[in-house]
Amino acid sequence: MEAKLTFAAAALIAATSAMGQAQWQVTKITEASGRENWACEPSVAVDPKGSSVYLGNVLNQLHRNKRNGAPDAWELNYALQSSLGVYGDPILAHDHQGRLYYLHLADPSGQGRAGESWLDRIVIQWSDNQGKTWSDGAGIGHNPPKDQDKEGIAVDVSSGVLHVSWTEFDQYGRKEPEFRSRIRFSQSYDRGETWSPALTVSHKEGNCIDDDQTPEGAIPVIDPVGGVAVVWAYNDTVWMNRSDDDGALTWMPSERPIASQRGGWSQEIPALGRANGMPMSFFAPNGDWHLIYGEQDANRSWVSHSKSIDRGENWSTPSRLPVPDSIRHHFMPWFALDAASGALHVLAYGQTDSLATQAWVHRSDDAGATWQATAISKGFTPTAKKFFGDYSGITTRNGEVHAVWTEQREGVNELFYGRFADPAQDANARAKKPSKKSRKTP
Repeated sequence: MEAKLTFAAAALIAATSAMGQAQWQVTKITEASGRENWACEPSVAVDPKGSSVYLGNVLNQLHRNKRNGAPDAWELNYALQSSLGVYGDPILAHDHQGRLYYLHLADPSGQGRAGESWLDRIVIQWSDNQGKTWSDGAGIGHNPPKDQDKEGIAVDVSSGVLHVSWTEFDQYGRKEPEFRSRIRFSQSYDRGETWSPALTVSHKEGNCIDDDQTPEGAIPVIDPVGGVAVVWAYNDTVWMNRSDDDGALTWMPSERPIASQRGGWSQEIPALGRANGMPMSFFAPNGDWHLIYGEQDANRSWVSHSKSIDRGENWSTPSRLPVPDSIRHHFMPWFALDAASGALHVLAYGQTDSLATQAWVHRSDDAGATWQATAISKGFTPTAKKFFGDYSGITTRNGEVHAVWTEQREGVNELFYGRFADPAQDANARAKKPSKKSRKTP
């Protein structure tokens, strides 16, 4: 099955529409500079109770914007610190009371790969004052000497419960067959302060090499009917396990395959050291469960969409997100679903035979039957064997779309942010903001 395509643009969209109309506006945030700022693997979150936008990137960076992502309102390159260490894989999220969470990997010794405690847990830190100050953090899944990696989070709107899943390695990177990996899960009822003992939700174990034979990309998803599910990729297949009780104590007897993933999650993309097609899923307001993941054969890479209308019991025949004929490789998707409208938004890269690579956003307003595709970055050519990262970020708020991604030029990573919104709101916000002279001193 093939989805239909409508091109919203074939090049960068920025300030081309009339004022008062929503459009894509792109801002360069930062570029790689030293050990703490790799300018890749970014995440984005928006405050549900305000107008702030937050970005995170490897290893420990945070960028803040109090005016809905306005280009002139960014506060850049705040470095998170924790006694548990901050070692990349940042994931940002909010609860619906406005607390901002920053999840990442651990490095308590500060020695990185050389330290015995590297990756010994998943870490979550939080801020209750718009990212100005942060807790020292809490550990999730501490199970020495095993390593914990590649976390995902879902926040239950109704209860406020935090759900986190990730991959546990007996020892990351070991090639010997006796070293195994699995998917783990934990939850917090007190806004991140404490966490339940970790459960293993995958019965099929993989290797520790960090490839297709390693179960990875585990991201939980809240079922509006009740309970929680976790979706991940392993052995050329997308898997799911589901818990229907509020405490997530009981799960299906074994994980269930929900999609065949041609080429597996670890992909080979020209001029990139590594890339992936890890899955993401969300429930729409009407209860449909949407799944996005990457696939590949010897000639092309593509992004697939499938959905279930019965809580994952059955899934539709996958369809490919359409791209221009010039794009040979369509890869590394990140997915958001607008909870108000049900619109689907997918951020992914497109690469041509000439290795020209761009970030594209794909939107569907009819549950994936048709898609609009918009290129939101200028073309760039990655440098072979230079670390590019494993993921990007996209989210929504009040009908707006906020995206963050990496570009690479001459081997240097650059971080870009784009939003689909009405730029006139920036002018309104500036007009309402009091001048320094007129502000009252508290």
